[in-house]
Amino acid sequence: MRRKTLLTTILTLVVISLLAACAPAPAQPAPVPATPTSAKPATSFPLSITDSLGREVTLAAQPQRIVSLAPSNTEILFAVGAGDQVVGVTKFCNYPPEAKTREQIGGFSAKTISVEKIVALKPDLVLSAGKIQQPVIEALEQAKIPVVALDPQTFDDVYAGILTVGQLTGHKKEADTVVTQMKSRIAAVQAQVKDIPADQRPTVFWEVWDEPLMTAGPTTFTGQMIELAGATNIFSDVKEQYPQVSAEEVISRNPAVILGPDSHAEALTAEKVKARPGWGNIRAVQDGRIYLIDGDIASRPGPRLADGVEAIAKALYPQK
Repeated sequence: MRRKTLLTTILTLVVISLLAACAPAPAQPAPVPATPTSAKPATSFPLSITDSLGREVTLAAQPQRIVSLAPSNTEILFAVGAGDQVVGVTKFCNYPPEAKTREQIGGFSAKTISVEKIVALKPDLVLSAGKIQQPVIEALEQAKIPVVALDPQTFDDVYAGILTVGQLTGHKKEADTVVTQMKSRIAAVQAQVKDIPADQRPTVFWEVWDEPLMTAGPTTFTGQMIELAGATNIFSDVKEQYPQVSAEEVISRNPAVILGPDSHAEALTAEKVKARPGWGNIRAVQDGRIYLIDGDIASRPGPRLADGVEAIAKALYPQK
């Protein structure tokens, strides 16, 4: 039952990524400054922005009652100092701990979210995810409640989203600080591994799920974390964001390291991976280099992605 629930969650995240309209990022990302082109350079209200779904949204005044429909949005809101403005969250919004004290409006998928609960909270801003929440977005629009969709796929998207949330909530300076700190921490990781030649960097297979076998492509923040941490994604040549791959292809590409989220811990143990047909010949399995990364950190496009890069780098280079 637990694995079915986890699979549903994973597939939901994949659907979000596949439906996203964001442009692909380079396969070898660098933490360069990013400015949210969707937001006008206004620091006062009314404020108009174009969100991830291409919708133009105007806020007449700084919002005081905000509902978040995604854990990543919730983390961003608290990180930029807008936590006191948050009145509603999903049942998956468990970080920071204060988020769990807010009213819960349902789950993540549209069918699990209660529009009635949201309306009852009288929000003057709702931060949603992407197209997977389209029915909720449309219902809230009919109720005359402003909704801004944030559906970041790359690190630059994440930086832009944080800065946009800062503008929307009246915490622009704090958002600037969050992004600057993220970039600084990631740059520190890159500095540690910059002298390692490309042909000596460990090759990595990131396992999103095992049945079906799925991985993360280079145009996702997960794929970018691998590169930023000083490794090479064995599926850096795929065009899909979270493609299904064959076990034979993984065996053929022979990764030196296997990584995955700890939400996938049941299947990604050394014993179970070694028991898969042919996987005992993979270098990562032979060397015992199978590592789990905090699933919340690795799957939420928010401030803690910097933690994710650091965690991956520590697993890859424990001596540094």
